[in-house]
Amino acid sequence: MANQSKKSRKAKVFYVLQDARGNDVNIDLNNYRVICNKTGKRKSFYHKYLHNLIVRKHEGNIDRFRTEYVSREAAPDRNERRAAQIISRIQKLSVQLSNLKGELADVERGVVSFPDA
Repeated sequence: MANQSKKSRKAKVFYVLQDARGNDVNIDLNNYRVICNKTGKRKSFYHKYLHNLIVRKHEGNIDRFRTEYVSREAAPDRNERRAAQIISRIQKLSVQLSNLKGELADVERGVVSFPDA
């Protein structure tokens, strides 16, 4: 008998997701390869994890997932995210502080800032 190669039989696992127009789409997520929008690298996931990721972060919209997916490799690291959170919090608190200083100045001048009930 001649040397015959075995054909690859990858299992197909279909999930129903939505496209950009809201139509149902059947997609085999078991063999699906995702492309990162920042690095351009292709990546594969376990089909259940990928389905949950699309449903959780992209409301089950496969087209939105394709346009917005960024891998962890390209995403900002933990320190950068924490720094951005702290800067945002400082900005919010500085606005509150300036508002309170304005209220204090009004009170010291004797200006009534409370509406009549």
